[in-house]
Amino acid sequence: MKISAAVLDLGFIKWKNVSMAYNKGDEFVFDGFENIQVEDGPGTSFDDQIDELEDKLSDLISLQDGGVTSKSRSLGATLNVGVEYALPVYDKLSFGLLSTTRFQGVYTWNEERISANISPVKWFELGANVGVGTMGASFGWMINLHPRGFNLFMGMDRMLGKISKQGIPLRSNADFNIGINFPLGKSKI
Repeated sequence: MKISAAVLDLGFIKWKNVSMAYNKGDEFVFDGFENIQVEDGPGTSFDDQIDELEDKLSDLISLQDGGVTSKSRSLGATLNVGVEYALPVYDKLSFGLLSTTRFQGVYTWNEERISANISPVKWFELGANVGVGTMGASFGWMINLHPRGFNLFMGMDRMLGKISKQGIPLRSNADFNIGINFPLGKSKI
């Protein structure tokens, strides 16, 4: 059995000379344009109406200077805890459990993922996983071929979104990845 744990993204970011701006908070009501005429008439020239439109739009985005300051924010730390267990009767088959928690105030999320991996020979691996967390459920698979000289991998994950009462995904997405690597130097076994 293998047990692992990691904490990622500990720290903070600091910005210097940050310009602050804010809206005055005055109520802005746009009730449309009235009597817009292309031809000039008495007191309603096209240029006057364009100027009035510019004034209304500048009021819409009117910001007040808040001065210059510095700001610092902590990074969202991530905690990963995992365990992998290889079967004693067939050590080429292993099962894993990974818990991931991202700490970021109201945007904190977590996910628990279970996987099954098989490696019948040294140069071939196959895996499947299922995850459940704050952002929904997902599942995926991967195939990895890595004989001497190159590594070819393929994998797909699918994120299940909203599901109907019948279990049919209403909104979901999927990623398919394929790639090849050519390692430099001899591999160390």
